[in-house]
Amino acid sequence: MRVAVADVGTNSTHLLIAEAQGGHYRVLDALKVRTRLGECLDESGNMTPEGEERLRGALLRFRELADALEVPNVRVYATSALREAPNGPEIAERMRQETGVYPVIISGEREGRLTYLGAAHSVEFGDDNLLLDLGGGSLELIRGSAEEVQDVVSLPLGGIRMQDRFLRRDPPGKSEYRALVAYLQGALEPYRGRFGAGPDTQVVLSSGTAEDLALAVAARAGQAPSSVNGLRMTLDELGGLLGDLRRMSEEERARIPAFAKRARIIVAAAAVLHTALSVLGAREVVISEGALREGMVVEELQRHEDYVAGLTARHRGALALAERFRADLPHARQVTALSKELYDQLSGQGQALPEEGRGLLRAAATLHEVGQLVTQSSHHKHSAYLIRHGGLLGFGAREVELVAQIARYHRRSLPKEAHEDWTALNREDQTLVSQMAAILRVADGLDRSYGGHTRIETLERSGKGWCLTACVPNTLDRQGAQEKADLWAREFGPLSFVWLSEEECLDAAEMALELEGGRPA
Repeated sequence: MRVAVADVGTNSTHLLIAEAQGGHYRVLDALKVRTRLGECLDESGNMTPEGEERLRGALLRFRELADALEVPNVRVYATSALREAPNGPEIAERMRQETGVYPVIISGEREGRLTYLGAAHSVEFGDDNLLLDLGGGSLELIRGSAEEVQDVVSLPLGGIRMQDRFLRRDPPGKSEYRALVAYLQGALEPYRGRFGAGPDTQVVLSSGTAEDLALAVAARAGQAPSSVNGLRMTLDELGGLLGDLRRMSEEERARIPAFAKRARIIVAAAAVLHTALSVLGAREVVISEGALREGMVVEELQRHEDYVAGLTARHRGALALAERFRADLPHARQVTALSKELYDQLSGQGQALPEEGRGLLRAAATLHEVGQLVTQSSHHKHSAYLIRHGGLLGFGAREVELVAQIARYHRRSLPKEAHEDWTALNREDQTLVSQMAAILRVADGLDRSYGGHTRIETLERSGKGWCLTACVPNTLDRQGAQEKADLWAREFGPLSFVWLSEEECLDAAEMALELEGGRPA
C-alpha cells in the first residue's frame, strides 16, 4: 500500500509519499514548497489571491508527483494559516474543485496529536515526554507517555506571527526583543503546571526551525552530524546562539548555512523556543525529524493494517481488486466502516434489512470508486463494469451483479424503472440494491473530503424518519451526507442530522494513539 500525505503550514507546504514495508514504511519521495502563506493575509486575516495561487501551485505539483507514483489520492491537512483565515474553508473548497486535492483544516489539538505520533516513531519515547512543535503560526505543546498522548494545547505563538508582531528593526532592537520575551512568558506561564518538565521528562523539539537551530549549535562546536534526528541541544547552547543572532542583521544571518532560507524569522522563532523551554523548566532537548506528515503516514498505515486484519477471505478479495484498480484505499476503508455502522444501527433499531446485504454492502463500499481508473465522469458506471468483469473472487455470479449495482448507485441517479440492469432483478434483489445503495450514499457523503474524520455516534428513529448524530468536524462532509440522503429518504424515511464538533467528540480513544510499529525502513 502506498500513501501520499501533505501538510499546509504558514511558511511551507510539504508532501511525503511512502509505501508500507512489513511493519515499517519506506519513503518513496518528498517535496517541500515554500508557499509562505503567512505573508499572504490581509488586514482582516483573510488569505489573499496571491496566497491562494501559491497553494494551488503546490497542490498541483503534489497531485502530479502522486500520479507519477500511482498513488490515487493525496491526503492534505491544513494547519494554522488556513485554520485562522476567515475565508479558509472557501479556499479549501476551491482547491478541491480546481486541483482535485482537498486540504482538510484540522484543529491545533489534532495537529499536536499527529505530530506526537510522528515524533514517537522517530526518537525513543519514555514514560514522560514533552514535545514542542513550532510552526509559523502556532506552537503546540504535547505531553504523553510511550503509549499515548495525554495532553495537548495549541498556542498562537508561531515564529512568523511573533516576528511580524514584535521585531520590526534589523537587527532587532533591545526594547522590542524584551517586549517579545515578556509577551511569550505571559502567554506560556499558565501552562507551566500542565507541561512543566520534571527531572525524568524527555523534552523533544520537532520542526524545521528546531532542526536548523540544532545544526547551527553543532556547527559552533565543530561538529557536522549526518542526521539531525536524535541530536541533543542544551538550553544554554540555544541561548548562546540566540544572543549572537540578535546582534546580526538579516543579511548576516543568511550567511549561516543553517539559516539561509529562514534568516528573517529565525530570531523570533528561536526566542519562542528558548522562552518556552525556560518557562517549562527544560534544560536539554532532543530533536525529532518526525512530525505532522510522518504522523499522518503512520496513522494511515496503522488504520489499514487494523482494517485488513478484520477482513474475511472473500472481502480480502474485494480489497485486492480495489488495490489492483488503484482505488483510494483510505477512502474505501472509511466508507466501508461508516456503511457497516449505519447498517448495524439501522438493524438494531428494528429496520428490516436483508442479512446478506451486509456482506454485499461491505464489498460494494470497498469497490465503489474503482471506476475512477477509467475517468472521474460517470465513474459509478465504470465501477459497476469493472466489478462485473474484474474477477471478483469469493462471490457468486448473482452476488457480483448485486455488488456492482450497489456500487453503481453510490452517486448520481437513483434506481428506477428506466434502468434495464435494475429492472432485470427480481423484487427482492431490487429492494436489496436500493437499501444498500441508500446506506452507501450517506456513508460516501460523510467522507466527501476524503479526510477520514467522521465518526457515527447514534442513529435513532425520529417521527417517520431518522436522526443521525455524528462527529463531523468538516463542513464538506456534512454537506456531502445531506446531499446524498435522497435514496435513504425513499427507502427508510427522511434523515436529519446532529453534528458534533471535534471538541465534543474528543475522548480517551482519540488521545490514545497507537505508538508501536510503523517506523521508517
